[in-house]
Amino acid sequence: MPSGDTMVQSMTAEQQHGAIAALGIDDTHFLREGIGEQAPSRNDCNALSPRLDALRTRIGAWRRGDEPSFLSLPFDSDWEKISQRGQHISRTFRQTLVFGIGGSSLGGEMLTRTLGRSAHPVRFYDNLDPNTLFDPDTMNWEETMLIVVSKSGNTVETLGQFLAVLPALESSLGPALSKHVLAITENSQGALYKLARELGVEVLPHPPVGGRYSVLSVVGLLPAAIAGVDVQRLMNGARSMAERVSQTEIERNPAFFQAAAQFLHAQRGRRLSLQFVYSDRLLPVPRWYAQLWAESLGKRDSAGVNHGLTPLAARGATDQHSQLQLYLDGPDDKQITFITSPELRHQGMRVPPRARDFDAVKLLAGHTLGEMFHAEFEATRATLARRGRPNRTFNVPLDAYAIGELIVLLEMETVALAHFLGVDPFDQPAVEEGKRLAWDYLRR
Repeated sequence: MPSGDTMVQSMTAEQQHGAIAALGIDDTHFLREGIGEQAPSRNDCNALSPRLDALRTRIGAWRRGDEPSFLSLPFDSDWEKISQRGQHISRTFRQTLVFGIGGSSLGGEMLTRTLGRSAHPVRFYDNLDPNTLFDPDTMNWEETMLIVVSKSGNTVETLGQFLAVLPALESSLGPALSKHVLAITENSQGALYKLARELGVEVLPHPPVGGRYSVLSVVGLLPAAIAGVDVQRLMNGARSMAERVSQTEIERNPAFFQAAAQFLHAQRGRRLSLQFVYSDRLLPVPRWYAQLWAESLGKRDSAGVNHGLTPLAARGATDQHSQLQLYLDGPDDKQITFITSPELRHQGMRVPPRARDFDAVKLLAGHTLGEMFHAEFEATRATLARRGRPNRTFNVPLDAYAIGELIVLLEMETVALAHFLGVDPFDQPAVEEGKRLAWDYLRR
């Protein structure tokens, strides 16, 4: 069965019997077979397979452990210790704050907001806006854990946040400060590491992978565990998808196949990648994905040609009333991924019979809000397909297993698309110029 069919293939017996809430992919409206000549065909996607041979070789090296990679993280046994540490923090403190930016924050925030079950709040502060950051003098530091994350150890924004609140921390906690702060960094020569050592703060090692690919490491898993996420189930889903996206055959590898389809759409001028989310709990996914997608693909290739697909986000059903007109009648420059939670259609309050007294809403009588929500999702994607606008659907149960699958799928899909474009998915050379200019402005 090809990976593009309604459900991701190779489901285990456990999944088939409903014990696992698995991710589903429906690309009916993404290919020529579903919406006509304006879309690539399944054969077009398969024909791109040889262009991934270098990636296949590299995946083999990753799986053997020859070099560190995001694909190794689901198989790292450290998740058990991380989970235990998170549970201990949750029991010991009333709240947790996370200082970090980009990959140091977005993944953990996605996990805690989509899957968090604990009464222990985990708050992420990823900006320097003084109106956003709390007043450190009003914080009850005796009940608070602070996690400071910077892969390089020299991230200006994160260090600025930490140093700004440090006087209040020292004043409130004194020698006990070291028990209320954790640092996560890879660089033992970086400022964060040195500052942590000076303060007697424990330093946890950041894995040797890029920040935007680090969500399934201590960077994302520790906040998730504190928030009550089922880390074991999350990693089980991640391992399952890691096996699928390591398949060599393009039709058996959902990341390869979906990346091929997206590449071919981009060649047809569809360089805007929209995630249309029909599940408020899953709204953090596009924010995490935007960094992964933009920083991995927005590059010049070896010939100096600029590449990249721009990530966008929309909220269903809200943005049907603000953006859908553009997607239907505007330029055909978008490829759309719907993200929805299939169980929502069975949830929600029921509209009472009195709705029949009003012509505008009489058909709603007896239906739940979930049924209405699902009907609007189905109508939106069908209307787009009728206009020849390509869209696919990720059915993502609100379950840690499915989220683990989704994370690995999107990571490998991004890497595969980078190979089609001829760019390195793991560097970010253009960002450094902005950092240097920021320093120049501060010197004035």
